[in-house]
Amino acid sequence: MRDLPSGPALLALAREVLLSELMPLLPEERRADALLVARCMAIAQREAATPETSEHGFQDLYGAEADTDELLGRFARDLRIGAFENSPDRELCARAMLWRLTIAKLRQSNPEFLAANGFDQPGGVVGRAEPCPSPVSGKRSTPSPAAKSSS
Repeated sequence: MRDLPSGPALLALAREVLLSELMPLLPEERRADALLVARCMAIAQREAATPETSEHGFQDLYGAEADTDELLGRFARDLRIGAFENSPDRELCARAMLWRLTIAKLRQSNPEFLAANGFDQPGGVVGRAEPCPSPVSGKRSTPSPAAKSSS
């Protein structure tokens, strides 16, 4: 059990003190450095508050229960060798995974960009990519929206 306040709360407090109390005391030529430190603290705060997740579709694509870092490495290797180019379903799945990974990284590093471009809603348009087909059966783990509407 950790003591309160939490790590992210401590980072937020330190960032607020830096920006509101210390930065005005700095010479003008050092304020850009203080803003850089404040931005780094904000990123670290968001990373600390966001749990690691493996919900980017790796298990759907590879059908394996493995460490997320291991699956991410395998995905990167497969992208480099063109493993998704000959299968339209797998290519779409890889593109959806890249999209989800990009959005997850932007949520931590630059949420203002997402908000300015209409992608700031968790579970919104960004999170609705279809599941990847199983590498064994070729069937999707849940019905696609097209399949739902035709039934």
